[in-house]
Amino acid sequence: MSSKSPSGLNEWLSFLKTKKFPVRAGNLARLKTQIKRTEDTLENMQKNIASDPLLAFAILNEANRIVVNKHNEINTPFHAAAMVGMNGIHNLFKRFAPYETRNRQLPDNLTAFLAEIQTSYEAATIARHWSIENLTSHEDDIFWITLFRDAAKWLLWYYAYPVMQEVQNRILQGEKASQVEMAVLGCRIDELTVHLCTFWGTPNKVIESFLTKHIPNASELQSLAHLAHHPDELPGFTEDKRLTILMNNPLIFSYCASKVAEEASNKGWDSKNLAFFYRVVATVMHRRIGDIIKTAHFASTEAAKLYNHRGKRPMALQLLDPDLYTKNSASVKKKVIVSPLAQLKKNLTRSEHQGCKNQANLALKTIKQTIPNAQHAIIFRHNSTGFQPLFQSGYKLDILKKIRWNADSKVFGKLAKQKSASHLFGDKLSTLLLDLPDTSDQIIDEQSHLILASAVVNQQEMMLFWLETRTEFDEKDFKTLKQIVSLINNA
Repeated sequence: MSSKSPSGLNEWLSFLKTKKFPVRAGNLARLKTQIKRTEDTLENMQKNIASDPLLAFAILNEANRIVVNKHNEINTPFHAAAMVGMNGIHNLFKRFAPYETRNRQLPDNLTAFLAEIQTSYEAATIARHWSIENLTSHEDDIFWITLFRDAAKWLLWYYAYPVMQEVQNRILQGEKASQVEMAVLGCRIDELTVHLCTFWGTPNKVIESFLTKHIPNASELQSLAHLAHHPDELPGFTEDKRLTILMNNPLIFSYCASKVAEEASNKGWDSKNLAFFYRVVATVMHRRIGDIIKTAHFASTEAAKLYNHRGKRPMALQLLDPDLYTKNSASVKKKVIVSPLAQLKKNLTRSEHQGCKNQANLALKTIKQTIPNAQHAIIFRHNSTGFQPLFQSGYKLDILKKIRWNADSKVFGKLAKQKSASHLFGDKLSTLLLDLPDTSDQIIDEQSHLILASAVVNQQEMMLFWLETRTEFDEKDFKTLKQIVSLINNA
């Protein structure tokens, strides 16, 4: 597969439709064993099915695909397993990709995937408890609907981790989520989810949890929240028929719980944005806001006990902070996630980071964080004495020392005279091999991609970047390096 990320709704759909569902290897192996044993029943398998969300999700989708009466949808995995049967579950095994969690150090994409799953379980538990207190009799359905509405996001974190990390970092820096998703992905995640769920055969209730036909739009949410401004008083009533219908639809619990869990997970329980969704739920349930918050906190502690998936610390642990909701919490400096490029820009302004060597060190650290395709990197200093390698990553040091970096080179000569950047591969790279420093071709493979760029440090020095990979650099990689070079130029 090309390292270039998909862009736009159609490309992401094509990308994710072909992906297998990641399932914990132990759960999958246990289920295979249970199916082979004649003495095991579906009832005995329920705990195993429920313990792995994508295992349960696939079985639920399959049951709704084969069910005849679409007006009586199957919304729980246990009912779905009974409908699909042993053979049906066995036929689903080819759709799963097992992963291991026994290693102490998990890959970044797996850690993020498990963290998202845990946040979804926390949201589902909150929605379930709100539904129970509202006496809707739909608490089990609401739990699974809330959990599975994030399935597409789980897959994005697992199969497109760098892209989702960029989305999250920009949101945490204050950008609006929908605008970031359009800018980075080329589509909204909820839009992508609706199309994927339709393709997978997911129950309509999950899809409906995204549609403003069944949940309030932004203006309607504002109207509902406005009715519950005072925490110690019961909310007012609405005479709007449309709002009354929406308030009686339990899907509003699914939507608001997802927003609460996401906000609390990213910014903490004392985030000011949580109050808005608490007010909406208070109006729906005609309860005091304090009761809504208490239920959300209780549900998060239950989720911490029942659904700890190791991806992150359960958000219920934040409730043990003695300064939470107090004036003292304002004095505690919160950790804000800053993008590597923003951090580089900030560091380059500090006096202790001035000078070519210090800036080169910062630049290499940023390259490692932002250009994962760069298998090898060298950063040179150029001054009146010629080229001097300052830092490198990925190469064998003894080989680099044998290369005559100061030998005549048209390419290096051009880079030393003016700021420029080039992405070389294929025939173009082969043609320019003779114009690179003598013997440097020994660290270049015929499949290599090479990015060269230069930046002005001061009147006497320039910095030259050499990034090489045996796989492929994409346009995003090239653009990122040019941003790093630009920051060095402007330091």
